[in-house]
Amino acid sequence: MIAAQTLDSAALRRHLAQSGHDALVREVEKAAAKSGAPFLAANAPLAEARVRWSQAFDALTRVAALEDALASAASMPGQDEAFRRLKAERDALRRAVKTGEIWDDKSGS
Repeated sequence: MIAAQTLDSAALRRHLAQSGHDALVREVEKAAAKSGAPFLAANAPLAEARVRWSQAFDALTRVAALEDALASAASMPGQDEAFRRLKAERDALRRAVKTGEIWDDKSGS
């Protein structure tokens, strides 16, 4: 009989914290709880939980990168169009996370 694999959340959290991603992990957990993340379900298959957790991590990493890019664009003259595009992308991604749309496979996330 093969034992079902489970996601060792505590070990993953420790590994990411030791890699300098503790704040981002907290953001992923916070966003996941608010948006009904599928990987939080106790009966979620391990492979699906891993894919969805990675999806959330990638989305919030992208939001953080967009925040940095916005700060840079805001301080540079003549970057109004770039600033608007970055802000629109960041805001759309934030909405997708907040509403749970990020978990819709059709959303392209």
